[in-house]
Amino acid sequence: MLLAIMRKTAMLLLAVIGFTAFATAQTVTGTVTDSKGDPVAGISVTVKGSTKGASTNAQGVYTLNDVAAGATLVFSGSGFTTQSLKVGTGGSYSVIMQTTTSNLNEVVVIGYGSVRKKDLTGSVVSVQAKNFNKGPINNPDQLLLGKVAGLQVINNSGQPGAATVVKIRGNNSIRSGNNPLYVIDGVPLDGRSPRPSVGVSGVGQTPDINPLNFLNPADIVSMDILKDASASAIYGSRGANGVILVTTRKGSNGPAKIEFNATYGVAGVMRKIDILDAAGYRAALKTYGAASDSGANVNAFDEILDKNAPTQNYSVALSGGNANGKYRASFLASDQKGILRKSGLKKYIGNFNGQYKMLDNKLSLDFNVTAANLVETIAPVSNDAGSTGNLISLALIWNPTLVLKRSNGLYNQTNPSGQVNPLALSDAYNDGSVMQQVLGSFSAGYKILPNLEYKLLYGVNYGTGTRKTELQGWIKATGGNADGNGLANVAANQLFSQTVTHTLNYTKDISKDLSLNALAGYEYWKTSYQGNGTFTYGFNLNLNESNINKDYHYYDNMQSGNQANLRSFGFKDPSVELQSYFGRAVLNYKDKYLFTGTIRADGSSKFGKNNRYAYFPSAAVAWNITSEEFMKNIKAINSMKLRLGYGQTGNQEFNPVDAALSVAIYNGFNSLNTSHFGNPDLKWETVSSINGGIDFSLFKNRVYGFIDYFSKKTSNPILDFVISQPTAGSGTVYKNLDGIQAQKGWVLNKGAEISIGVALIDKADISWDVVLNTTFVKNSFESPALSNVPFVKNTGALNGQGSSGAYSQVIAAGQPLNVFYLQKFEGYASNGIAKYTAGGPAFAGNPNPKAFVGFSSNLAYKKWALGINMHGSFGNMIFNNTMMSVLNISNIVGGRNIYSGLVGNGENTANAISPSTRFLEKGDFVKLGNATISYRVGDRKAIKNLNLFLTGSNLFVISKYTGFDPEVNVDKTLNGIPSLGVDYIGYPTARSFTFGLNFSL
Repeated sequence: MLLAIMRKTAMLLLAVIGFTAFATAQTVTGTVTDSKGDPVAGISVTVKGSTKGASTNAQGVYTLNDVAAGATLVFSGSGFTTQSLKVGTGGSYSVIMQTTTSNLNEVVVIGYGSVRKKDLTGSVVSVQAKNFNKGPINNPDQLLLGKVAGLQVINNSGQPGAATVVKIRGNNSIRSGNNPLYVIDGVPLDGRSPRPSVGVSGVGQTPDINPLNFLNPADIVSMDILKDASASAIYGSRGANGVILVTTRKGSNGPAKIEFNATYGVAGVMRKIDILDAAGYRAALKTYGAASDSGANVNAFDEILDKNAPTQNYSVALSGGNANGKYRASFLASDQKGILRKSGLKKYIGNFNGQYKMLDNKLSLDFNVTAANLVETIAPVSNDAGSTGNLISLALIWNPTLVLKRSNGLYNQTNPSGQVNPLALSDAYNDGSVMQQVLGSFSAGYKILPNLEYKLLYGVNYGTGTRKTELQGWIKATGGNADGNGLANVAANQLFSQTVTHTLNYTKDISKDLSLNALAGYEYWKTSYQGNGTFTYGFNLNLNESNINKDYHYYDNMQSGNQANLRSFGFKDPSVELQSYFGRAVLNYKDKYLFTGTIRADGSSKFGKNNRYAYFPSAAVAWNITSEEFMKNIKAINSMKLRLGYGQTGNQEFNPVDAALSVAIYNGFNSLNTSHFGNPDLKWETVSSINGGIDFSLFKNRVYGFIDYFSKKTSNPILDFVISQPTAGSGTVYKNLDGIQAQKGWVLNKGAEISIGVALIDKADISWDVVLNTTFVKNSFESPALSNVPFVKNTGALNGQGSSGAYSQVIAAGQPLNVFYLQKFEGYASNGIAKYTAGGPAFAGNPNPKAFVGFSSNLAYKKWALGINMHGSFGNMIFNNTMMSVLNISNIVGGRNIYSGLVGNGENTANAISPSTRFLEKGDFVKLGNATISYRVGDRKAIKNLNLFLTGSNLFVISKYTGFDPEVNVDKTLNGIPSLGVDYIGYPTARSFTFGLNFSL
């Protein structure tokens, strides 16, 4: 009887509990729209006080299971004001999101974690996908051009996919690279590309490719730039040049959806150099008493262009998931033709990632794999060719009265001036590379305690690159050993790096007013780089233009070359290993006072055995002034925060990687020569940085921005010095300048950044936002002990006529890095010969801009939108090596073309070419980088969020510079010292127009 009563009571209790659970735990759904009534995807919907959450899909719909009656839902998303909504016991809960220009709750990615924007103490800027630059984008750094105060992006070449120079707050190093560290979803990159770099006799060395080309820009959801040492010190020896953290797109809660994007565009030259046309050339011949009129009317530069240069991009992504598992897969097929003949880049990139939670959300497993195949076609446009081996220079100086092709269809190769026919060079030169790259990572996290989580990350970056180059034997007079012989070069490189990271993260509300977020970690990183190749010249086929087998390529038949000329080569850089221990603590007191402290210990195999380890500390504080009671009644100020930070970071990114070791090179005949001696005391370059700033948002968040001041000092700079060997001859050794008692030196960068955004109009049907950022930088190399030495090192190599062994820049005490060092030009004497100031070369100008700016405007009216992005720089000089060596006045009597501005300037055609300030020009410019007009069609049956757009890129540039583009930096490194601001017949910048559409299913 008792058992029966207990059984019935238990059943009744279970029924009551079940009914209660059924009544209080429910499925909640709803739709999230913006103020215009359009659905908003990607809004985070969480249950306050729990780990439950979901995201809205493409239709703005969300679904949450097991939500108790009376619970509060929190709706948040980038660009929108966070909202809360209490749920009852049934029904649908929809929300209209209001846009905001000050999103203090936006999550910003920092090293090994993330924080709310309002909790930042360092100088960090986060750029979301919606604010990226538009148009034909090959690599991530182009997405940021002009977008971030303190960040400067300079193209080395207009060749599709070419490398760029990216600098954060000026030049930090004399010898080392100044590009920042890139970290992709927690995996730091090596910074090099597996594409072999080769030079062809008579043609020269072509520009490098961008190491980030293997990433699909459409897969990137945000990029966070760590600018000051208090933000980047967590990366220790690799954070001296700043850090750019790239976060890729992940899956979202909801049913599977497909996103599709397609673009098609055409391109041409943004700006041409003003050379003489046929009529002007004939007039100049009379002026100078020359006789080289061949009777034709030819524009050789137009002939080397790929008319319209089409670009196509097609991408598709599939994603979906739920609270326990999300996935996303994407694929990109891209084909960008260069504006010069036989140049371009094809990309095929796939990405697959997933994020899964299990064991009551205690265990998380994430993976991310990107695989890319890049196919590059390279034009003969090199950094260092003479007058016979560069496609552009040959086209510029081609006699405009001389035919390029004869009536029989063959190229005119009997130019009286001895010049190579540019079209013939283009057809005879074949150069291409194929690269395969994989970036993969796996991470596992486990919540040991509610406040303590362990995470393991393993990442790998593997790339191979092959390159085949040939110069067919039927072309004549290119110089070097290819003339009439034919030449081929085949090379292959391999890059492999891997990362293992262990972290422990602890979060705790120590009291009602004080919270702690602590991080401790260990990281091991290793990278290796090697390659090999074969070179030969002297082939028996394709030596006569009238009898060419177009399917026969020397590089596919190396055995047919002269075996006596066959040379094999190989290299293997020493593996670089980096072992690190790091920690960070973030304290928040009443949301008013913030403190962040970090420390990292790095040990690197790149440095001498006596200085393997170094320590990089940082500390930063912030004061949220608007959280103070006395600010409550000041309605005009919505938020205001003061920041102050100090820290140290290091730089180990320099060449050669074996600088600390003694290296000998085998020269044949059993002879070894010392390349450089070892230095067991070689250590890091260290950057000490101070940053002070203020963030603000005013007038109901209609005006927002920040102002920062920074000061950076790079100590222990690395340079090479010549020393005598124990026996005959000499060699070099790499030393830290501060380690030499009589030769102390350091690099200084001081400046300020200002970024101001204004919501000029914010209404239901129309909105207009503008953002302006400006950066002021002063750079110098200081060395009291070397103040009496004219200069320490030279760089800025010059090439072409009149430039043998010449240079244009030096490293000197009391001067900016890469200061121009030239004879001062004082005009022409009465006989038309140049006059120069007595005393020889002198400091002549600064290639580093004193200020650079960015401007963005976004105007929306109902379903129409117009976005404009401009940028520019001021106060820097450019040395126009093209004007000096390619288009000089002597050409007119030699049967070649000249720059139109030379006619009648008083210069004698016998005037000798010499580097001087005559060819130093102001580099000031303002460029309309891109403009996009779009129309949001919306939903059409199965098609969701259809959007059409038209983008113009590099629409115009305003500048007095006479070259193709003042935004240029051809690599003119000399003796391992990078150059800046030297222009030598670089690949021109393309102006493009692209039409596209995107939608989801």
